[in-house]
Amino acid sequence: MEVDSAIGHQVNNAVEPAREGQSKRLAVFALIGLSAVFLASVLFKPSASEYFTICGFKNFTGLPCPGCGLTHSFCALGKGDFANAFGFNLLGPVLFLGLVVVWIRSASVLLNKSSVVQRIDHFEERFNLVRAFAIGLGAYGFVRIIYLLAYRPLTFHDSPLSQLIARLIH
Repeated sequence: MEVDSAIGHQVNNAVEPAREGQSKRLAVFALIGLSAVFLASVLFKPSASEYFTICGFKNFTGLPCPGCGLTHSFCALGKGDFANAFGFNLLGPVLFLGLVVVWIRSASVLLNKSSVVQRIDHFEERFNLVRAFAIGLGAYGFVRIIYLLAYRPLTFHDSPLSQLIARLIH
């Protein structure tokens, strides 16, 4: 029994530094990546009129996916334009705030502020924020598509998908 606990203690002590090193590397990656996103949000001014999009769903259907408008929303937030940020994508400001919290958590990991990291982790676990946001994003995308089909059907009518359907029917 004592041998098992001694071996377990040695294994745990060996694993902890490896996990800590991986955690710090991930924190550096997140900190640099998110800093670049926030800087781009402040500096970049996307077009307000028709623009090229890389969204395959939007290019094929003419309808926005749940993530469409996030870049515009982030850029509006970077310039303090909260009304337009919600207009581009209703969940853009929520995601932006979540990424700010991830940035703070990453900085706290690097600064060895374990109490901040534990509070953020406990809050996320308690409210299951990642799952809630994913469900909200899916529901928002679905409702937005239904709204656009009901009140602006021309966006779908001119899409490659509608043309394919028309060719198959005729």
